[in-house]
Amino acid sequence: MESLDNSSLFTMLKGEPGTRKSTCALSYPKPQYWISTDHKMEALTLPMKRWGIKPSDITFDDYKDWSKPEAKLDQFKVQCPYKTIIVDSITSFADNINRETRAVKAQSGGGKKIGNISVDGLEEYNAESAAFQTLIAALKDIHKYHKVHVILIAHVVGQRKDDTTNKLTHHSRVIITGGDKIAGKISCYMTEVYHFNVDTGFNADDQSDSKFALFTQFTGNDYARTSLPLERKIVFHDEPLYDRWIAPAQKRLREMPSTIVSIPDKPSGIITPASASSAGFTATK
Repeated sequence: MESLDNSSLFTMLKGEPGTRKSTCALSYPKPQYWISTDHKMEALTLPMKRWGIKPSDITFDDYKDWSKPEAKLDQFKVQCPYKTIIVDSITSFADNINRETRAVKAQSGGGKKIGNISVDGLEEYNAESAAFQTLIAALKDIHKYHKVHVILIAHVVGQRKDDTTNKLTHHSRVIITGGDKIAGKISCYMTEVYHFNVDTGFNADDQSDSKFALFTQFTGNDYARTSLPLERKIVFHDEPLYDRWIAPAQKRLREMPSTIVSIPDKPSGIITPASASSAGFTATK
């Protein structure tokens, strides 16, 4: 355990569209490389200007397939000049995988069609699962060897249907990819999983009341977890997430004594950069 290094994080930022997941990813160390599959990098112009981020610190490529980003990651295994790699998003990344699989099969006259439109079948979902396994393995290698932050951005959707067969009525929001089982596996590999939302005080008729927030622990409907001494809820709104909350938490973790006496079941308050506490942790030497 002495060889473990928490200076770089393997993180998933998940939530509904428009909850500032990509904006928060922008706050992580530079230079950054973005695997852009949502094709909306122009949406980051405003936070870049607000935080004084140089355009030269952000590099991206728009991808429409699987083979090209796979080749790029193979290059990064050997040499990676970036401090943070972001995949935005795994939702559209899955579409790219399935699109390439359908195109290759169609070239040889294969694949399933409805009318003149090629559609996904079991083989496409098997290919998607295999591609995501390769993606995670490549990012893990780059993360560990080059000490690079890795961020996967994921969109979620409500799961509303009761499972009468297994007598389950719990409704949760799940990550969107082509296959449900594939999506469920991805978060298992993440050290940090933050769920993004709008603070409960939000009033749709009064924009001044809107506050963007995230959870670092499981809420009952939305799973999350952290290895850092962070509060359960962080209201970040227009502040840079990494500089104001993540980096200070990493510092507290490094400086934390080796023996932890107690961890309160329900830490109170919202963490702030000026907080002198260890986010609810009580520790002694």
